[in-house]
Amino acid sequence: MIRVSGFSMERFLNMASYRNVYFWDVDSRGTGFTMKTSLAGLREAEYCAAKTGCTLEVLARGGLPARYRRFRKREALWAGAVCFALVLYVLSGFVWSLEIEGNERLEEESLRSACAQMGLYPGAWKNNVDMDAVTEGLLAQFHDLSWVSVGMDGTKATVRLTETIEAPEVVEKETPSDIVAAKDGLVLSISAERGVPLVKAGDVVKAGQVLISSQITGETEGETPYAAQTAAAGSVTARTWMEWSMELPLSYTQKEYTGEEKVDHILLLGDAAVDLIRPSAEENCHKEVISEGYLSLGDVRFPVGWRKVRLRYYRETEKSRTVEEAKTELESSLRQKAEDYLRGQGVLEDMNIQYEIYADCVRAVATAEMTEEIAETKEKGADAGNESSGENITAGE
Repeated sequence: MIRVSGFSMERFLNMASYRNVYFWDVDSRGTGFTMKTSLAGLREAEYCAAKTGCTLEVLARGGLPARYRRFRKREALWAGAVCFALVLYVLSGFVWSLEIEGNERLEEESLRSACAQMGLYPGAWKNNVDMDAVTEGLLAQFHDLSWVSVGMDGTKATVRLTETIEAPEVVEKETPSDIVAAKDGLVLSISAERGVPLVKAGDVVKAGQVLISSQITGETEGETPYAAQTAAAGSVTARTWMEWSMELPLSYTQKEYTGEEKVDHILLLGDAAVDLIRPSAEENCHKEVISEGYLSLGDVRFPVGWRKVRLRYYRETEKSRTVEEAKTELESSLRQKAEDYLRGQGVLEDMNIQYEIYADCVRAVATAEMTEEIAETKEKGADAGNESSGENITAGE
């Protein structure tokens, strides 16, 4: 940026134009002009100013050459730049990230562990990684792989693989086995795919009782009777009953939040945690982790991190519930227990609840009536200890 002033500004501009001097950001101020030009243009402008008797003053210098001249005597800056370039070059020689693509049945941790045993892991020196050996090793170790490709892109290693087609499930039809009752119940329907049904709808069965037998007998005209065994298969739906008990106190302690909140910052050093707030033992507060992270470079994690925890303070208040409220809560909890027990494998038909009221609590005993599948496969000759118990399960109080 220069400033040119004098009584021959018109001659200066004409001469500069004749010599192809390029100016921009021209601004007229008083008897002179402020403008910008290149280094080559500055030399030409100085010649034109000297010829026309004008005064040329350099106000500022910019651009890469000017910055170079400004910093060329700062040895520490250039030494730091050289060290940074060297460190960047050395770091680029390591594998910092390992990505595995295409696995569906195989666990990623197992694949990463196998790659690490063959020298491919975050933090490994790239020149020491034999990608062909890793490829062959994975194919040899995992029989579910049909194709493997290991590639390197910068500091990221990528393992691309294709799994074999999953073999169809083999249904065992040779080993003789019976279909037995998993629990006591009233048979509603029975459907035998293989084997001979021994019960019918309306029969009451006990746990462990054979429902569909593997023993097949018959005879043909003019021939002796024959007997054979098969792997029985089928479905048996039955009405079953289950009993649970539960107790609920009439007096209880409830948390009431005060609205006061704080954010706790915890420094993580390996397995140690340095808490910067740490509420006193007398304070009641609920802790909720907002965020947590460790310093990392690619897939390499360093044992230094930071955790943010929200502290929500509360006070405990003594509350009481009426007998009717306790009954309502007990009924809801018992129905939920029955649904959790069935887990979508049956239907809760009815639930009969008997209540016992005491001075400080209410006790409920529920008998649930359910429709569920009770068929269970048992190999011939299996120990009796493997049979399901026919006793009703009573939930703990």
